[in-house]
Amino acid sequence: MVVLGRFRRTSLSTKSFALLIGQGLMIELARSAAGTRRGSGTAALVGQIWRFATVGVLATAAHLTIYSVLSELLVVEPLAANAIAFILAFGISFTGQAGWTFRDDAGGRWLTSARLTRFLAASIAGFAFNTSIVFVVVTWLDYPGIYALPFMATLVPAALFLLNKYWVFGSAASAGELVPTGQPETGKPVHFAAFQSDTSKSKEKADAPDRI
Repeated sequence: MVVLGRFRRTSLSTKSFALLIGQGLMIELARSAAGTRRGSGTAALVGQIWRFATVGVLATAAHLTIYSVLSELLVVEPLAANAIAFILAFGISFTGQAGWTFRDDAGGRWLTSARLTRFLAASIAGFAFNTSIVFVVVTWLDYPGIYALPFMATLVPAALFLLNKYWVFGSAASAGELVPTGQPETGKPVHFAAFQSDTSKSKEKADAPDRI
């Protein structure tokens, strides 16, 4: 009965967290479909998710490859090999996510210490979330470890995507999003105000001979 009660509470909390992540993704899809992005908003979001997953797979493959080479071919101590592989894979992941997935178009200022720090914090949070899933499924509920894989493969990447998109990279998170630098005091759109200004200048030049 105790295990059943724990399972029910865990199931409810897991469903609630999954629902929260799903709502976040649905909100983003709705915002994209509203036309707030350049071109097709939904396509831009799907492309961003695809790039996020691609960088993650490449970083994981690099981690495994580097670890295997160091530990098996170069006979490096396994813990040291894993640490080196993690650092290099972390660099690949940050460079790919910051410079490709969530790239900031404003002057290429995506490589900043603040974003690097937040990315490291998000990676640690993802690792902690991953570990908590394994702990609950294997240790608390006493299920085989394979039962944790569906949650690890879905909830963790989704949570990391939202965390990177809205916190780590901030304004750089919107793929292809046009960010205005300001609005005129008249409340008119920026492009309309610029067009109106150019028209006024042309009219002044045309009227110049009449004033002589």
